[in-house]
Amino acid sequence: MALEINEELFKELWPLIQNDNITDIKWNGSALWITDLNKGRYIDENIKLNEDWLRIFTNLIANSVNENFNISKPSLKAETDELRIQAVHNSVSGNNDICLAIRKTPSYSRLLKQDLKKNGYANDFILKLLPCLMRSHLSGVITGDVGAGKTELEKYLCSYIPDSDPIVTVEDTLEMKLKKLYPKKDIYSLKINETYSNEQAIRDALRLNTKWLIISESRGREILRIIEGASSGCIALTSIHAENVWEVPDRIINMAGDNVRAGLENDIFTFFDYAIKVKAEYLESGIKRRIDQICFFDRKDGINTTKTIIKDGKPLRVMIPERILKKFYDNNETEFISAYVNYLKGIKKNVGIRN
Repeated sequence: MALEINEELFKELWPLIQNDNITDIKWNGSALWITDLNKGRYIDENIKLNEDWLRIFTNLIANSVNENFNISKPSLKAETDELRIQAVHNSVSGNNDICLAIRKTPSYSRLLKQDLKKNGYANDFILKLLPCLMRSHLSGVITGDVGAGKTELEKYLCSYIPDSDPIVTVEDTLEMKLKKLYPKKDIYSLKINETYSNEQAIRDALRLNTKWLIISESRGREILRIIEGASSGCIALTSIHAENVWEVPDRIINMAGDNVRAGLENDIFTFFDYAIKVKAEYLESGIKRRIDQICFFDRKDGINTTKTIIKDGKPLRVMIPERILKKFYDNNETEFISAYVNYLKGIKKNVGIRN
């Protein structure tokens, strides 16, 4: 049964579903929490979801995905082209309430290049750097808290991948929508589930003549397959949870598990090139997202080093590793190189890196 997204299904939630500024809707059993790009996170006092509506709604969702939702199977998830729906049955709730979360996954990018500087997302220096990372075929990791906008940044970065480069995405929920966003690019999407694991999907992706492997999120040992892919010439981009970019290597090692093979740290510093942290601040004026940190990884003369060049959204006077600069030079990234050299010399005019 196909799920029809309409006002009859969502009732009083329908205006929230239609509002493009709203990213998340959550009913915690007693209050409706809204995440709004303009207003921040708040309780909608005007809407109370009653038990009858919740039961009918979750039954319709369960039927649409041919699943049960009851005491024996208390977790329910479903997705459409624009929504990701998660519900937890009242039988496992301490307050005997159904919990419902709806995340909106639109088929467009919320990060528009012309607005990024104006909105405080990134300064000119960062905006010159980001395309270089992709056009120079560097592998990277995006980190940040839940809701910080890691997937949105992945979507934005992918706009700079050359159209002729084959791309495979691996996701548990198809949030990136890269094929719809960039119909002229060579993109194939793989969706993991209980019978098709992340590791198997990555193995298959690497056999599909893939140049770019885009993973929505890495949570465990599949990170080893990603590193293996990067070591064989495939460019990797994934997101993980880490507090700071310089903690990414340790986080990857922890994800790999106790039986991690010797030399993994060296592989991380060899085959991953950079890490970016995105940050979301919940203000009265709304949610302000920005690029908070950027670092480069380097392994030279047997020594692993992390070079943090962006901290608190501002550039530091730290040298980019030679191997990274060589890739920029080889790809003729003259605009960024000029801005970078000028910054190191302390020249501010026409660089725009001081706000």
